[in-house]
Amino acid sequence: MARALILLCLLLATTGCISGARSSFGPEDRLGAAPMGVVAPDHKPYRFYLDDPAQVAVFEARLHAGMPIGPDGRRDLVALSGGGSNGAFAAGLMAGWTASGSRPDMEVVTGVSTGALAASFVFLGPDWDDELTEAYTGGAASRLLQTQGLGALFGSGIYRGEPLRALIEHYIDDRVLRAVAVEAAKGRMLLVATTDLDSQRGVVWDMGVIAQRGGPEALALFRLVLIASASVPGAFPPVLIPSEGGGHRFEEMHVDGGVATPFLALPETFWSYQDDTGELRGGRIHVIVNGRTGPGFKITRDSLGTVLGRSLDIMLRTSIASTLAGNRAFAERNGLEFHYAALPDDNAADPLDFSMEAMQGVYDVGRAGALDGSIWR
Repeated sequence: MARALILLCLLLATTGCISGARSSFGPEDRLGAAPMGVVAPDHKPYRFYLDDPAQVAVFEARLHAGMPIGPDGRRDLVALSGGGSNGAFAAGLMAGWTASGSRPDMEVVTGVSTGALAASFVFLGPDWDDELTEAYTGGAASRLLQTQGLGALFGSGIYRGEPLRALIEHYIDDRVLRAVAVEAAKGRMLLVATTDLDSQRGVVWDMGVIAQRGGPEALALFRLVLIASASVPGAFPPVLIPSEGGGHRFEEMHVDGGVATPFLALPETFWSYQDDTGELRGGRIHVIVNGRTGPGFKITRDSLGTVLGRSLDIMLRTSIASTLAGNRAFAERNGLEFHYAALPDDNAADPLDFSMEAMQGVYDVGRAGALDGSIWR
């Protein structure tokens, strides 16, 4: 399926003149822009660019100043990666972790792509495990991949965007928004990554601040960010987020956060950071990779789609490996524990197989591995 996506991307690149008219705006209009007209309480910044040290520093200050320490006496960051239907792995892992009695309090929860939907429930804690399990094994996701047919030639995705939107709107409602706001008020953080195609930069959204704003506009923005984070380029259409800035109204175009980062534990601007205060020491970073991290042997057919698909797979795995290494180095330098979990390298789960049977199988792997602790590396 990945090969088909690449072929379509190449085709769409040659037909870009057919579709995609948008309002005109410049980078200066984006400074201080308010997506959906949402202004956060006390004008708190609720998003930042991954590669902007000044913006990252604002969130770093929040980590130092207001981040609580849970009842277990530790600060824990849990990062969930993308991986399509393999997001069921994280859902199963969380259920098994809860059942094992060793699941920690999670002061920071982050999500990318499919991990963004899961992160909302992970952030809300074990009482929401049933909702998380239902989202990945209840069968609703089996209707995600509805092709646009010939319409794909005039749009920007093989699959219709409506099923993905309906899935997120079904599970993310006002009850979830209010619950996230309550937890955010305690100083905990729920972060989700998207990729801003106009600026070619990764964006991190503080979903807790958005939730604290409350109201229908905040719920709409909360949902749009999750939809955008899960919108794989070429598979699903990009998400246009109405925004206001510089006296202009325009649409920001966002896609899968995995384009910019495979998972969001610590931004690259942090990787060389040295915490001289010692406040971070004793904390723990847990990364959940919804896929495999090791190479797998497979005879590659000599065809355009197969070669490109295989090459893309290598690029993604290399990105995961380097990001794991960068975060691990940060943790070692600053006295934090670092753990990660991933599907076993011999597991053949297809990230585009959204059948109930396939997702239940991946869920079971995560649950069993977390229950006995064997899944952590």
